[in-house]
Parts: sequence; structure tokens; C-alpha cells
Amino acid sequence: MAVIIAVLAFGFLFSCALSLANARHMGARAARGLPAGLEGWFDRDRIAAMVEYNRANAGLGCWGGAVSLAAAAVILASGFLPWLARNLSGTATHPGLQGLAALLVPLFLLHLAGLPASLASSFGIEKRFGFSTITPKTWAADQAKGLLVSGLLMGLLFLGFYLFIGWLGRWWWLAAWGLVMTFSVLLVFVAPVWLAPLFNKFKPLADPELGEKILSLARKAEFPLAGVFQMDASRRSTHDNAYFTGLGKTRRIVFYDTMLKSYSHGELLAVLGHEIGHWKLGHIPRMLGTSALASGLALYLAAQVMARPWLYESIGLAKIYANMGLEGPVVGLALLVASMLFSPLGLMLSPLTSWLSRRHEYQADAYSLGLHPEPEDMKTALRKLGGRNLSNLFPHPLYVAFHYSHPPLLARLEAIDKLGA
Repeated sequence: MAVIIAVLAFGFLFSCALSLANARHMGARAARGLPAGLEGWFDRDRIAAMVEYNRANAGLGCWGGAVSLAAAAVILASGFLPWLARNLSGTATHPGLQGLAALLVPLFLLHLAGLPASLASSFGIEKRFGFSTITPKTWAADQAKGLLVSGLLMGLLFLGFYLFIGWLGRWWWLAAWGLVMTFSVLLVFVAPVWLAPLFNKFKPLADPELGEKILSLARKAEFPLAGVFQMDASRRSTHDNAYFTGLGKTRRIVFYDTMLKSYSHGELLAVLGHEIGHWKLGHIPRMLGTSALASGLALYLAAQVMARPWLYESIGLAKIYANMGLEGPVVGLALLVASMLFSPLGLMLSPLTSWLSRRHEYQADAYSLGLHPEPEDMKTALRKLGGRNLSNLFPHPLYVAFHYSHPPLLARLEAIDKLGA
């Protein structure tokens, strides 16, 4: 028990220390003034807001992490898990459904523990800095729909895992790995069409002139465009963004409606070229491959831990495990605790995955400049994104290594200047 809680505490303390170091580094660097590439784009008030916004988010992240850690410790140490297992095993439901309930009930409690931080972010920090436009009704609907969708997907995965554990014994993780990857690929296909519309409305671009320019750029890139859409992001936030999603006939590029109101056609075409670059350069299959390796390693380690009696002794399930083996609610709780035990694994692997993602971003920028050879359009779009989103202009290098999927703004601008030269 102590080992599991210590592992969770390590993950929390490491993440919080990184966030606080990042905030201190940002403040010290901002006090020295702006580099040449940003002068004229960010005034003193904007820089002060950027520092305050990122410090507030760092503090909230540490506070929310502490609450979640405390909730996990209570769930593990209070005897709640053995009590839950005993009560579920005494019901007349199918053992697989008992296991699913044993997994979902603690996860739901942990979700509840995270709600205060979510509320403080949406209706506190994001409101205070002029970003959040979400209403309590929309927020509550998002929470309900998110729980339903994640519960359904997790339920399907768990029932597959449960069957594989019964059929294949210690080799269950291989079949589970295949199931996870099948789900991952299917979600890339179906999420843009079935899941994303549950939360936002998507419609074709309202600007016909921009639409024609986009089609022309897509033809130039030989990009089989399934659609370019604008999303009603302004219902929740004034943050700007654009992204590429889907595969095959569900492939699409999405602009936030907030972005379409504030960027020139040239700047939007530069962003579009970047997103096309991700497809042309095969970044999505590569990231899926990286995810496959990480999930395979996690499932293998989970299988090794779940085969050890000490896991069940540590959480008070030794007698129940001795009586029924890896059946019913024991399966759900074993998967839950194994996932907790290896939760820092994702954090330790993040420097590799983040580096790969940042490398892809540089490559997509370079592709965009070849497709739309107007470096100032790309640079202006990036400056606007950074300024309007109050992005940290001076992140700590270690924080970048662990958490930045995109290069910092200054690094991207310097790379574009080198490419232009």
C-alpha cells in the first residue's frame, strides 16, 4: 500500500516541481524584456497578463493534483476496495460486470475529486483572463457526455480484457494490446464524425473566398481533402486553435471560429499548410506507432504485476483473491491499482513522445513554407496564437522536454527565419 501511494506521490511532486520551476523561470525571463522577434507584438500589459495567467494555472495544477492524490490515498488505504469487492461479488450479476463496476466506481470517485479544479479553471482563471465563455449548463452537459462516452469505451475495453484474462492466462496482455490498437485506429476514423459533434457543432467555412483559396492550396499539395470545417469553439472559450483529424473519408481540417474572425487569409493558409504537412509527412501513423509501443509496454507490466500476490495483499484483497482468483471484481480492482502503480510511466516516457511531436511540428512548418512561401504569414499567425492565448513565451527547458508537444514560440520563429534564409 505504502509503495503504491509513494509512487503516486512521486508523480505528483515531480509534476508540481516542474510547474513551479517553469513559472519562476518565466517570471525571471519576462522581467528582462522581449527579444527582437517579439517587440511590437506584446506590450507590457500583455506580458504581465501572460505571467499571471501561467502562474495561476501552475498553482491550480498543483492544488488539483494534491486533492486527487489525497482522494487516491483514501480510496487505497481506507478499506474501500475490499468492501467494494465483497459487496459486488455477492450480487447475482455476471462476473464481468462485477469487474467493470469495481473499476468504474473508484474512477468515478476520482473524477469527482477533480471537479473542484475543473470548476476553478473554467469559472475562475479562464473567466478572470477573459477566455471562458462557457455557461454552467454547457459545462454540466460536457461533464455528463464525457462520462458517458468514456464509460462506454472503457467498458468495451474492460470486457475484452476480462475475456482475454480468462481465456489466455498470463498472455492476455498480447490480445489486450491488439484490442487497444484496434480501438485507437477506429477512434481516429470515427471520432471526427460521431464523437466530436456530441460536444461541438461543425459546419463548412462561411467565407466562400477563403474556401476557394483552401481548395486551391489542397490541390497544389495533392491533398485529398474530405472537408474544412469551422467549429463553434466560442461557446466555451475565446482561445484560438486549428487541427487536423481523421483518416480516409473522415479526414478533415478544423478551424476554431474564434480564429477565423481575427486572422488574415494568408495567415489561415499558412496554418492550413502546416496541418496538411502533418498528413503528407505521415505524422499521424507515426504517433499511432509510438502510442502502440507505450500501450504494449504498459499492458505487459500490468500483466506482470497482476500475477503477483503482493498486489492483492497490499490493498486488502488477499483473502478474496485466494478464494476466487482473478475473477469478478478482483479483475477490475487489479487493473485499477496496476494502472495507478504505473501512472508515472507516462510521465517518464513523455520526453520521448514530446520530442517526437515537436520534431513533427518543425517539419510541418517547413512543409507549409514550401506550400505557401510567405514566412511572414506563418510568423504572424504564430505570434497571434501566442499572444491571444497568453502562451508562456519563456518556458523552462525541462518543462518543455516533459510537457510541450509544440516547440515554444521563439524557437519556431527562429526555425522559420532559418528556413526563409
